[in-house]
Amino acid sequence: MAPSFFDDYQDVPNVETGPDFDAADDRTLRMASRPVDKALLDALVRYQETFLAHMEAEASPEAMARAATAALEASGLDVKAAEWGSAVLRAFGGRRWTLQRLRSKLTELESRSGPEVDEVKKRVRDELVKQERETDALGRRYGAETVALLREREPELLALHTRLTKVLSRG
Repeated sequence: MAPSFFDDYQDVPNVETGPDFDAADDRTLRMASRPVDKALLDALVRYQETFLAHMEAEASPEAMARAATAALEASGLDVKAAEWGSAVLRAFGGRRWTLQRLRSKLTELESRSGPEVDEVKKRVRDELVKQERETDALGRRYGAETVALLREREPELLALHTRLTKVLSRG
C-alpha cells in the first residue's frame, strides 16, 4: 500500500504492503479504536459476568434491561465503553470459538482414514490456518497489545463468549 497522509501517526504504524484493502480498512479502524488494557478487560469481564448472572436466571426483555443496568453498575463502565469492549470480545471470542471447534473436529477425524476423510482433514487444516490469520488480523484493528492480552485470558473469555451466545440465542 502506498504511503498515506496518516503515516505520521506513530501509535498506528503503516505496516501493510500490497493491495490488501482489508488491512487498510483495519488500520483506519485502529486509529479510531482505543486499546484494551488489563483494567478495561477486567471491567469488561465483570460486565459480562454480571449480565450473564441476571440473564441466565431469567430471559425476558425486562430482565435484559435490568441485566444491562446491573452490569454497567458492577463494571463501572459507561454504555459506550461497554458496547465497544463487548464488540472486541465478540470478535475475538467468535474467532477463537471457531478455532476450538475446528480443532475438535480435526481430533475426531484423526482416528479415521480414507480419501473422503483426508479431503475433509485438509479443508479443516486450511480453515485453522485461516482462522489463526484472522485472529492475528484483529491486531491490526484493535492493536497487537490488545490481542496479546486477550490471548492470555483466552479460556476465560471463550467460556464467557459461549455462555453469552447461548443466552442471547434463546430467542
